[in-house]
Amino acid sequence: MPMDTARPSSRRACPCGAFIAADNTDRLCHRCRRNARSDVHGPPAVPDDFWDHPAITAACADRDMGALISAYRHHPRHLSRISQDRMAGWLGISQAQLSRYESGENQIDRLDRLRHFALVLGVPGDRLWFDRVVIVARVGSPDTGPPDVLAAPWEATCIARSVEETARSDLAISRRAALTGAAAVTVGSALVEPLQRWLHPLQNLSKWSSHAAISEEELLALQRVADGLRGWGGRGGYGLARKAVLGQLDELAERLQRAPAGPTTERAFFIGAELSKVAASMSFDAGLHNAAQRYYVLAVRMAKAGHNDGFAALCLAAMARQMFDLGRPEDGLELVQLGQYGTRRTGTPTLKALLLTREAWAYAQMGKVREFHQVVGMAQDSFSQRDADTEPRYLHSFDEAELEGVIGARCRDLARHDPAQAVFAEQHIRRALELRDPSKVRNRAFDVIGLARTKMVAGDPEAACGLINEVLPTAAKLSSGRVLRKLEDFAKEAARHRHIRAVQETRDAIRAIRTA
Repeated sequence: MPMDTARPSSRRACPCGAFIAADNTDRLCHRCRRNARSDVHGPPAVPDDFWDHPAITAACADRDMGALISAYRHHPRHLSRISQDRMAGWLGISQAQLSRYESGENQIDRLDRLRHFALVLGVPGDRLWFDRVVIVARVGSPDTGPPDVLAAPWEATCIARSVEETARSDLAISRRAALTGAAAVTVGSALVEPLQRWLHPLQNLSKWSSHAAISEEELLALQRVADGLRGWGGRGGYGLARKAVLGQLDELAERLQRAPAGPTTERAFFIGAELSKVAASMSFDAGLHNAAQRYYVLAVRMAKAGHNDGFAALCLAAMARQMFDLGRPEDGLELVQLGQYGTRRTGTPTLKALLLTREAWAYAQMGKVREFHQVVGMAQDSFSQRDADTEPRYLHSFDEAELEGVIGARCRDLARHDPAQAVFAEQHIRRALELRDPSKVRNRAFDVIGLARTKMVAGDPEAACGLINEVLPTAAKLSSGRVLRKLEDFAKEAARHRHIRAVQETRDAIRAIRTA
């Protein structure tokens, strides 16, 4: 009987090049199918050049995790097709959720979810656009970098020494080295528990010292310098201004280590707390979260040494804002509550209102609508009881415009969980713009960007882009990393409407400013 003489061209071929056996109904040969079995329980190992595919590069440039997942699934290097069901199983979500992420219907903006997806897929660290807080620092662990400010004793001389060592360390390193460590911040109980010490009485400086006390003239000179540097800090940025603050902080800390206890020394510690907060704000604006956290902690400690619990609580509120920016609302809430408890008897109406807005911030990120509105109402009631003439100077910037702006921005955050909140967000932000002093250029920029993001949440992308285009010339002149990051957030949120010409043009304009 004649043998089968079928032509080789009619036989099916595996992507590896080998012919597939006639009794094999799969699109892979037996060897490739055996090697691909591990894909069932997780993504396969991929070569380094896998991530250079144009679709993946574009998704990373657009900061769109949904597009990145889609590009990963459809990558031509995979031996077998990766379905949405299989990908959803790897990521621990439903196929419906994955479909909404890939289509852009739902944005992936939770930091913990972004990190989880990147970890599962094995996305290289240099491709990540969002991860600014990955390394959980350990209290008391040996470190070749700046001193561990959380582990230092809560004693006035030790506080001054810790400030001096930290400032000198930061002055000695380059901006490149500072940015290298910008991702490592302390979070969770390792951050909150050491700061609980601020609730306890502080061991004061000795009443006796071989050196003279700080004089009133010296104190006035220090205050004038601090006031000038605080003005620089309000502009944001990095560089000469920050080095000037650190240099003055270094000199003041050295002087405080040799000063005896007394009223002028306490006031000098408070000036040091103000300078530390300015250094923290500058670092935060530049995206140096590790350095920002160090100086916020030092500001709390110096305020404690200066017997100013109100300012210490204000610094804790600033630390909470940093945690919110890094996607850790639970940590931020604990810091706020620590400040509230420490000033429950002494806090002024403005301070209590400010802390309540920070508490509401946490609830907004968590999607807790009822708790959010309850706390906002308490903040408004407390603010209505303020007497501006009797409030401390460091709270003067928290005026009615700032209150409205913060509430409006947090309503916008809440609108991601409940779209009905968008209308309240617009009302409060527009009220803030009416009240805002024209000289507060950066704050007004935040308001306009916040209003644009609210319009985007409300489903009006053209109006949102119009607002952004109004603020772009101002943003280009401001040396503010925070303003740029808010614009980047808008560009990411607008990605689902990239098919609209106005949206794409606005996103391109933001990208041009960011890369300028």
